[in-house]
Amino acid sequence: MPKIDLKHESKLPPNEAMAKIKSFFESDKDLQKIDSNIKTDFKDQTGKVSGSQFTAQIQTKAKDSGSEIQVTVEIPLLLSMFKGKIQEMVDKKLKKYLA
Repeated sequence: MPKIDLKHESKLPPNEAMAKIKSFFESDKDLQKIDSNIKTDFKDQTGKVSGSQFTAQIQTKAKDSGSEIQVTVEIPLLLSMFKGKIQEMVDKKLKKYLA
């Protein structure tokens, strides 16, 4: 499966950043249009999101006075031609939710 690796830095502490990321995956309207079968499993500084079209692993860690967020999204081979668009959308949404 093709992978999309994203790193994002936030001024939020890791636990607040993870709460915002969880909110994104559970309630974002654009994401729900793409895949309405999303299930989340978040614990402390890690999370796993799975749907019928993708899986994602999320990890946060403290960095300076904020946090660093690592997101790895796996998509099916059939969607690999949309990899750039998917990466752009997830990166844009992370910036919005973690601002």
